[in-house]
Amino acid sequence: MLQIAEHGHRDTGDDLAQLLSLSSRPWLLRRAGFSKDPRRLQINETLMTIGNGYLNIRGSLEELPEGSCRGMYINGVYDRSEADVEELVKCPVWTDVSVWIDGLKISPATCRVLRHEQVLDMKKGILHRVSRLRTPSGKILTLSTVKLVCFHAVHHGYMRVSVLAENFSGNIRVLSGLNGDVFNRGFFEGERLKHLHLERIERGRNLMYLEMKTRERQIHIAHAASWRMLDGQSRNVRWEPRIYGEKFASEMTLSAEKGSLSEFEKFAVVMTSREVKKECMFSESVRELKSFLRKGAFQEIQEHISQWDECWKQADITIEGDCEAQEAIRYNIYQLLINGPRTVGSVGAKFLSSEGYLGHVFWDTEIFVFPFYLYNFPSMARNMLLYRYETLPGALLNAERAGYRGARYGWETATTGEDVTPRFASKLERTIRLIYTGVEEEHIVSDVIYALERYVRVTGDMDFLRQCGLEMIFLTARYWASRVWKEGDGYEIHTVIGPDEFHEHVNNNAYTNFLVRWHLRLAAIVFRHFSRTGDKGFMRVCRNLDLKSTEVSRWSEISRSLKFGIDSDTLLIEQFDGYFSLSDHGVRRHDRKGRPVLPAGITYRTIGKTRLIKQADVLMLFLLFPHSFSPEVKQANYDFYEPRTLHKSSLSHSAHAMVGLDIGDHQHAYRYFMKTVRVDLDNLHGNTDLGIHAAAVGGAWQTVVMGFGGLTLKSDRIVLNPWLPGSWRRLVFRVQWRERIIELDISHEQTLIRIVASREMIVPCTFRNRCFRIRSNIRYVLRDRPLSCSIGED
Repeated sequence: MLQIAEHGHRDTGDDLAQLLSLSSRPWLLRRAGFSKDPRRLQINETLMTIGNGYLNIRGSLEELPEGSCRGMYINGVYDRSEADVEELVKCPVWTDVSVWIDGLKISPATCRVLRHEQVLDMKKGILHRVSRLRTPSGKILTLSTVKLVCFHAVHHGYMRVSVLAENFSGNIRVLSGLNGDVFNRGFFEGERLKHLHLERIERGRNLMYLEMKTRERQIHIAHAASWRMLDGQSRNVRWEPRIYGEKFASEMTLSAEKGSLSEFEKFAVVMTSREVKKECMFSESVRELKSFLRKGAFQEIQEHISQWDECWKQADITIEGDCEAQEAIRYNIYQLLINGPRTVGSVGAKFLSSEGYLGHVFWDTEIFVFPFYLYNFPSMARNMLLYRYETLPGALLNAERAGYRGARYGWETATTGEDVTPRFASKLERTIRLIYTGVEEEHIVSDVIYALERYVRVTGDMDFLRQCGLEMIFLTARYWASRVWKEGDGYEIHTVIGPDEFHEHVNNNAYTNFLVRWHLRLAAIVFRHFSRTGDKGFMRVCRNLDLKSTEVSRWSEISRSLKFGIDSDTLLIEQFDGYFSLSDHGVRRHDRKGRPVLPAGITYRTIGKTRLIKQADVLMLFLLFPHSFSPEVKQANYDFYEPRTLHKSSLSHSAHAMVGLDIGDHQHAYRYFMKTVRVDLDNLHGNTDLGIHAAAVGGAWQTVVMGFGGLTLKSDRIVLNPWLPGSWRRLVFRVQWRERIIELDISHEQTLIRIVASREMIVPCTFRNRCFRIRSNIRYVLRDRPLSCSIGED
């Protein structure tokens, strides 16, 4: 049997306990009490997820009571195998622990609960659990755990377990191991899908090693771990290894004295063959584990917390005067922090918190989630765009299979960029229906390019544009030029689905057409700009794509002539051809959670014949292109579409909040914001058990910064137009912009702004439509009247 040497560095218990102690109350998410209801159990598991962007682990109880849906997910590890389409793989886990007394597995589900609480420390990225339990025979013990995945060393995880025998003496068995007997949940109730094969198991007194591989993609996943009692407590302990097929455990039986505390710790390393050669998985994992052990828990956790501090310094938002909003926005930011891709990769619609939406990447990523990373951690935003660049071959295949030229980004994508939208699903009316989004919801093609253009504008990263972006812009423009339909003197786009998915097979969806017009115009402008510079990278792209100026001239023509209109009398934008002729129904009733209720006589089977819409569609244009429409047009369309929106998507409320703030509907905007920011904390859509709503999380951040904070960053100018709810005394946040940090401190009386830069510069700024210039590293005080600066140079 294999052995690993003892620690080269021993941690002092008091110092480590201080590191692992709870942060102050505003940084904690507490969930007390235990329910045997599987839905409530799984909601808590979702909310208590810990992670680092490489791998995330659901906040399951370590002993896995019945109804638990524990899971660990690694960014980018997809497989199809038995599934209908490729999906995010539930990976083997290292966090299982079980405690046995008198043949009984100790758990809140099997004992009387005297106290049970999970606490997520968002400041440190650490999950705590305490359960004080009484067995049927009257024995009382307290089970406590602390676990984390390292933020600075993404392959490392650590867990600490303590068992207190309060009123008895006797034998206690404690087991922990590595579990490869994992399944994805299938489409139907009780269905389980197997994605993994066992490759190798190695075991020793101080070592556990498990290696598995995905069935189709052949990705190897290796776990190496060491599970042991803390120093001085292992004298009278009997140790035995246990192997059960694809899972195994290290079992310790100890003789506990009344009032004694037994403590254990586990060091774990997780790697895949995407980072390490398959033939080196075992040696590299064990070498990394040895290094982890030599370094010791204290130093590792110290560096972990330090990394969290740095991230919070950049990303935290302070809201004074509204505790509910403060707790919620901090939780949303926590979710964004634990899901930022550290290497090339993207973000799925449920983050890495579950298998909801099969872990696929949607338009949610570019439109709702991407801005947080762009304005806080631009290297992660770049990684997300690199995912789209590296999956261009799949986008080319999507277009070819549909009979068109160029590149068509899939509505749902995974490894290759080929569309992996399922063929059928359980819709809102709980019946099985064919899914058309993969064929018709094509606005994602331009949503990706919108994020690309915003990235270049905000960061000034022209190298990315030359090396990757030009190809993305031109190939997707080529797709649209082959996709449009010539109709008289103009062009149209037929048979699509817009953001409002209640209406399928429609022609000329306004959101899609306007975005495509912008996209084709952008492609032509970029082509003309680089044509004048003689850029070698540009010329190489043109040669590779056989791109000529005649093709680009047609893009410009289509952009000018593609159907889109605003009624001159009503100022309304028709959502799609024939929308205004549908039967009209408004939302008149709401349920106890404030959710709109379908009008009498309308079902989800017939809703497509009405003007009722699922989520913001036309209004999304005002969110993406706020300066392209007059205040009167925004007001008219908001007044028309808002009462007809059922908000059956978590994307909808943030869009309405931001547009509402733009037009001055502050009361509704705040209400919509609270529905967005608390969508998972309050389980407002009734499906948080299936994972975090990533788009709502990103939309909540945007609503605070760009809505209430009123911040817009253009290529050369800062624009500020803040508005705070009456209960908010103060709003404080910072963003990055072209290697500068912009710090904002907003109250009802004034706005403080400082641009932190390594060199002196002067930056144009517009505050409430007044233009002026500000110097870097000086804090300015902005008031409605007069404008002043001079809190001094920093």
